[in-house]
Amino acid sequence: MKKILLWLLPLIILLHACKKDKDADLPTTKGVYIVNEGGFNFGNAEVSFYNPENGEVSNNLFNAANGYSLGDVAQSMYIKDSIGFIVVNNSQKVEVVKIPSLQVVRTITIAGASPRYILPVNNNIAYVTDLYASKVYMVNYQTGAVLQQISTPTAWTEHILLNGTDLLVEGRELSSSTSHNSGLLVINTITNAITNNNKLNATNVNGIVKDKYGNIWVAKDADSTQGLTAKFYCLNASYTVIDSIVFATGHHPSNLCMSADGEHLLYFDGDVYSVPVSGSHTSQIFANASNLNLYGMGINPSNGDVYFSNSLDYVQPSQVYRYSSTGQLLGTFNAGIISGNFAFSYE
Repeated sequence: MKKILLWLLPLIILLHACKKDKDADLPTTKGVYIVNEGGFNFGNAEVSFYNPENGEVSNNLFNAANGYSLGDVAQSMYIKDSIGFIVVNNSQKVEVVKIPSLQVVRTITIAGASPRYILPVNNNIAYVTDLYASKVYMVNYQTGAVLQQISTPTAWTEHILLNGTDLLVEGRELSSSTSHNSGLLVINTITNAITNNNKLNATNVNGIVKDKYGNIWVAKDADSTQGLTAKFYCLNASYTVIDSIVFATGHHPSNLCMSADGEHLLYFDGDVYSVPVSGSHTSQIFANASNLNLYGMGINPSNGDVYFSNSLDYVQPSQVYRYSSTGQLLGTFNAGIISGNFAFSYE
């Protein structure tokens, strides 16, 4: 009998450990979802979950919740109430999932596309941007159907923001382009017509946010080959430029985000910086990150906590840093490979 018990003991321990890991992988509370791109063509994209209340991290969450791989290059995630949308770029799809469990409800397949970001505008309709197709897709996320393809004057559509009934879309050019036509596209969500194509004398733009005053900020990339310095443009309700923040030659601000109170722009430029949207626009270091390979950033709208990732060598699991809205380091944790996007479940 003693020999039998000794033989069974490792099996009992193993079964108990497996159950414990599975329970830990399925969140039941609000928290932070981290989208891990994975390596291009490796099919190892994943989602991590961080509980800020107890500091626990669950990695490889999508596979644990659904029993299959998320796919190739998870680009972004958006959460609306109890529904999550995970955009998987190279797999040409959007996974619609339950929140908080991440269990799949349906898959929206966009054949031949390279989807980047999604934005639901009501309880049925969402818009999806695309890397190569010069299009924005209108989809019914309740049925998974692609309803309309809206042609755009720029080769690449990226970040997306809703402003009333206007869909604000970054119109970007591919890296091979030498035009200065990148800027802000405005699509009327009632008619799906492009009502404004605001070119910002840019070869590329990277970031679009709204401040507490209702103004829209668009980040213009620096392009030394074209003699263009970086700028943050401020546009009013008529999408006219009313202010700007100009960067000196050699600076490359990226990953534009808005603080939870709508008063400060945060961005990467070697370190993590913060600059007020009003007044003298004096930038200050928010977090020293000069030795990090900065990649993605997100801000929790419920409490202002700032999360940003260090992608290391793009092979190891990324490090994620959590800061308070006032710049105090609250903790670090490891997520998946190339953590590039953050989504928050806070209601």
